[in-house]
Amino acid sequence: MTDRDGLKAAARAAIDAAAPTLFDISNRMHADVELAFEEVKAQAWQCAALRAAGFAVEEGLGSLKTAFRATVGPQRPGPCIAFLCEYDGLPVYGQSCGHNVVAAAGVGAAIGLAAVVGQTGGTAMALGTPGEEGGGGKNILYREGFFAGIDAMMLVYPGMDNIAHSRTVGATRVQVAYFGKAAHAAARPELGVNALDALLLAFNGISALRQQLPSDVRIHSIITKGGTLPQVVPDHTTAVLTVRANNPETLAAVIPRVDACLQGAAQMTGARLERTWRDKPGRELCSNPAMAGLFDANLRALGRVTRPRDELSGAWSGDTGNVSWFVPTIQPQMAMTGRDVPPHSHEFHAASIGPAAEACILDSAKAMAMTAIDLAIDPAAMAAVRQAFEAAGPKPAA
Repeated sequence: MTDRDGLKAAARAAIDAAAPTLFDISNRMHADVELAFEEVKAQAWQCAALRAAGFAVEEGLGSLKTAFRATVGPQRPGPCIAFLCEYDGLPVYGQSCGHNVVAAAGVGAAIGLAAVVGQTGGTAMALGTPGEEGGGGKNILYREGFFAGIDAMMLVYPGMDNIAHSRTVGATRVQVAYFGKAAHAAARPELGVNALDALLLAFNGISALRQQLPSDVRIHSIITKGGTLPQVVPDHTTAVLTVRANNPETLAAVIPRVDACLQGAAQMTGARLERTWRDKPGRELCSNPAMAGLFDANLRALGRVTRPRDELSGAWSGDTGNVSWFVPTIQPQMAMTGRDVPPHSHEFHAASIGPAAEACILDSAKAMAMTAIDLAIDPAAMAAVRQAFEAAGPKPAA
């Protein structure tokens, strides 16, 4: 009989031994933030740690030079379990999504599983997935075949709560431009066509539309060009809007209503509208309930108090959502901040280092490694994960 508790204890000990390295990776990423697909240093720091831990490391995968894959095993038959690492930051807001914590936890989980994979069987993998913040790096890696052969995968996001069966929402984006006619704003404004008025009318129409939308829908936007000079009637304005919803059906129903606001503003002002909607909206996370149940039990064994998902927790989106429909996946949340610290803020960036962040790294890494051990040594658990994956419904086109 396999000593499940002994294996988990050995994995935790390996993670604790690696803690200084994991914290160093996180702190370096926090101090030297790199943007999507430019994460050269973050890639190097993670790969160096994994290579030192005995992993076979590939730096650069397909068309993504800052992606990586590190593996140990298989010495014995068993599942390939991957821990996904994200490491890009946001312009201005830095590591305000905690990707430095995500990466360090993923590396730590891989090291923990690798310490016992000779006994559990299977393969321990750390997969470096760059460009999460708007770049869709995982989508590119999936299309290029780098998720092939993975039986289960996981990553943990820092946040306000401990939620194993977490959720994300689907999302799409539209690039908007209005074209008007320039004129002197004081001398002859009647000869102009105001493209800024068109954009503001569109925004106000969408704001009114929100009152009649399902509660899970989120619409948010920025003006990327509002004009050139105040003394000139703006003849060219641009914006970017993101629309999110819990499922593809809701998203598909909302898109035409938003588009009607964009078109109506053009008709009211006489400006010409050009807009480009994303070809394929991003999918919501297909969180695997069987795997999430194992993770929840392991997290509680570490002393964390967990709570179930709700409609609002995890109302963000990410490229894990798409690939989770092709490989059994969980993306739990791990409490790191108070409830007054929102992600994508300067405050969250500041919270992504320090004692709470380090505790989040270690507990995330341990819970993921322990869950991977459950899957590797228990064929019934792995079968339940596969069954839940198949029961989630038809898989979308890649």
